[in-house]
Amino acid sequence: MILEVLNDDGTINYHDSQSIPLDPHNKKLTYIGSTSKEKNALDILKAYRNDSKIVLYDQSNEMIQKKINALDEREFLGQDFSMMFFTSGSMGHPVGALKTKQNLESEIKVFSKLIESYTIKKVIVTVPFVHIYGTLMGLLYPLFNDIDIVLKEHFLPHNLLELIDENCLVVTTPLYIKALNSLSENKDLSRCLFVSSTAPLDKNIANEFTHKYNTNTMQLFGSTETGGIAYKFNDEELWSPFQKVELSVNNEQELKVQSPFVSTLLYENGFIDIAGVMQTFDYVEFEQEQFKLIGRSSKIFKIAGKRYSTVQIEQILEEVEEISKALVFVKNNTNSLKGETLDISLETQKDFTSKEIIYILKQQLSNLKFVIDLHLLEHIPTNQIGKKLLLS
Repeated sequence: MILEVLNDDGTINYHDSQSIPLDPHNKKLTYIGSTSKEKNALDILKAYRNDSKIVLYDQSNEMIQKKINALDEREFLGQDFSMMFFTSGSMGHPVGALKTKQNLESEIKVFSKLIESYTIKKVIVTVPFVHIYGTLMGLLYPLFNDIDIVLKEHFLPHNLLELIDENCLVVTTPLYIKALNSLSENKDLSRCLFVSSTAPLDKNIANEFTHKYNTNTMQLFGSTETGGIAYKFNDEELWSPFQKVELSVNNEQELKVQSPFVSTLLYENGFIDIAGVMQTFDYVEFEQEQFKLIGRSSKIFKIAGKRYSTVQIEQILEEVEEISKALVFVKNNTNSLKGETLDISLETQKDFTSKEIIYILKQQLSNLKFVIDLHLLEHIPTNQIGKKLLLS
């Protein structure tokens, strides 16, 4: 596998994975923070080949950095794992998910079998490697299939489009899909596959992308703790579970996941053994072997007995020209007659009122009554993979 790194000055750095040195005595705890994609890729490959225990983390997340500083290395050296990834921490304190080589490689084998008909010859990576999605799809998938990788620290949409040729896998996010839709250029990408994760891909954006470039987008649904759960293509509504993934629901219709990809251990204030079974907070509705994803319980609210997703609210608001980003959460006011309240933060230069925002939402959610707490911000931060973060 050749790692091809495009530099801003037009030069290219080449690295052969086979030239990475092996050191059988280098089985230690290795910290890999978010630096450049090139350095992260090389550091991960070296540590992985040498069976080091790898802790990957986003250095820009202060909560994760504090947790890293407080780690007891002796505790971790005694655990069976290959890589530990952190949740984003956007909903609270970050949790580390410990992955064995079996967890990681089982998922890569299933994913490889699923897309083998595309005969992938090159993988283009727009996402960072310190998150599980970037490592699995952007680094380990090409490594195990001996496929060359192309990456750049910061891809501009038109640069990315120029690089894509036949039998490419593009590992990316909804932000890039949306940006490619906005280009005036066009190109037949029917022999390529785009893999998108980290956030929901709007159905209309997915449909526009499919028709504009005559290509396919595979959306992945999963989490740091569970690994991949399910997938769907283009603007499909129903998700199909990955092979080897067993799904069920609890009494609240929240999804429970058991698979070889799920972590055995989690790390919060100490180690938690979940034995490869994860109860999520995702509401789902099964339709035979597939399911419809309603949303997370922390991102679901009820009006007149019907569930709505805050992701849907965010998408409606972000279609408004003056709103760059929207971040919506549900607050349960147990001591108030208001009940559930929508906490809405907007990245905007316009001085919106709560009344105006409610009016915008009611145009698409029907004339239903709900209460909002509105916050107007100059900037809503995002992490390296584009997830919007809750301000502390």
